[in-house]
Amino acid sequence: MSPSPLPPELPGVEHRYITAPDGVRIHVAVAGPADGRAIMLVHGFPQHWWEWHRLIGPLADDGYRVLAPDLRGAGWSDAPRGPYPKAVMAADLLAALDQLGVARTWVAGHDWGGLAGSLLALLNPERVAGFAGFNTVAPWVKLDATWLRHAPAFLYQYPLAAPGIGPRLIGAPKQRYLRRVNSWVGGDYRWPEADAKLYLDRWRDPARAYAGSQWYRTFQASEWLPWARGEYDGIRAEIPMRWVTGLRDPVVTPVLHRGYEEHASDITFEHIPGVGHWIVEEAHDLVLERLRSFLQE
Repeated sequence: MSPSPLPPELPGVEHRYITAPDGVRIHVAVAGPADGRAIMLVHGFPQHWWEWHRLIGPLADDGYRVLAPDLRGAGWSDAPRGPYPKAVMAADLLAALDQLGVARTWVAGHDWGGLAGSLLALLNPERVAGFAGFNTVAPWVKLDATWLRHAPAFLYQYPLAAPGIGPRLIGAPKQRYLRRVNSWVGGDYRWPEADAKLYLDRWRDPARAYAGSQWYRTFQASEWLPWARGEYDGIRAEIPMRWVTGLRDPVVTPVLHRGYEEHASDITFEHIPGVGHWIVEEAHDLVLERLRSFLQE
């Protein structure tokens, strides 16, 4: 593996590294006062912590301690061999809280980061004050005819999850498949090329291309069916949960949130017309406003 360049610099951000329970090194971008209330911002695929860069400064200026980790396999965190269970990613987030001295945090997540963040909240409720999900889901699956009609939207994941094929698609020199997915789920929005380069360049590393494929393969092979059978249905969320979904996303749609209210005591849903899957970047002012409102409740 070639030497990794340093993370991009952002005013006020300090780059910290913690060690997960299995020895994997996890990168966390940290900003804001050490004694401020904490909020953890968890990215999706194929992004890394930089997905939240327009929100980190404003939230830190508001007095919050902002933690933006790179999930294992992404960004500047280690990319080990083996499966990538989302509960293990949640354990990485918990280790970051422990080692950075954060007793309790609010969590916001997008895409896969929402799954890891919601699992952190469900499995460690004493450590999470509230959860906000942006174009993401929780490990609650209502497997019925409505879900089955929506299932073709997930077909794009199978090439990414396929052994051999997935890593080649993710790490290809021109990364055409990832760029097509960016276009398809984004509605009218495309990442600025500078951001696209920051994201996609990291996945050209063979270890990270393998890891990205494993995010999908682990989900398809060993996670979604146990979730559909109710693995987490017995855990009720007693913290406030907010779900904000851009309606131009063809994959993560309100259909997937049916029945969530059965598992949570304080939950609301908001649907944003004209915004696609990359809501954190496309509608960053809206996301910032929703987070500020949530944190002040």
